Amino acid sequence: MKKNSESVAEAVVMGEAPASFGDESFSDDFHLNLKEFETATVVGNKTYVIGGIDDLNSNGVRVFDKSTGEWVNSAVLGTKPKVLKGHKTMLLNKDRILVVKHDSKSNDCAWFLEVDTQFVRDQKKKFGTEVVAWSKGVIGDAERPIVISGPSGVGKGTLINMLMKEFPAMFGFSVSHTTRAPREKEENGVHYHFTNRDVMEEEIKSGKFLEFADVHGNLYGTSIEAVEVVADAGKVDLLEVP
Repeated sequence: MKKNSESVAEAVVMGEAPASFGDESFSDDFHLNLKEFETATVVGNKTYVIGGIDDLNSNGVRVFDKSTGEWVNSAVLGTKPKVLKGHKTMLLNKDRILVVKHDSKSNDCAWFLEVDTQFVRDQKKKFGTEVVAWSKGVIGDAERPIVISGPSGVGKGTLINMLMKEFPAMFGFSVSHTTRAPREKEENGVHYHFTNRDVMEEEIKSGKFLEFADVHGNLYGTSIEAVEVVADAGKVDLLEVP
């Protein structure tokens, strides 16, 4: 892993090459009262204060609206970083904030806070409130997942098993979630993550799923975390989609 924040930024942002991390700055006409380990990044009329994630009751993000002079009650989607005690931030494309954690393992040092992406804009309309979303970054150039799709019984699982058997160092399988009951010889966490509908629907609303579908009355979907596990291992993810 590269030692300084500028080098890390260049390594984690796929297809982008920001020059450096700027100092977190904000207008002098208001005072944010930043706490220890917090940073402030300005995006238009809003300032995003990131930090405080060691507090179990904190979502790690505070939003200040300069136009009203007030703090905004925001919905925070996605899985937040476990710890943020020392980090640098930088705005990318005016819609995401890159967060690089200090003294972290390479597979956990880079995160994005989406503040004005299409996904966030869609969720704002849905929730009727301010929305931001956490997503985990990827070190270097990540291989795109391969989607294997087809009706039940067509042989998706057979193809995936053959690829993983022949090329174990190249491919990995992200285990999907489902609300249906396990079939004979199916193991939880191996064939599927078996869950109940209420839990899965809540996690979908929280932005934790990359894709999902209702098939014959049961939900199926791929969580962002499941894909990250494969990517962190340096493998091409095989996604099985009904």
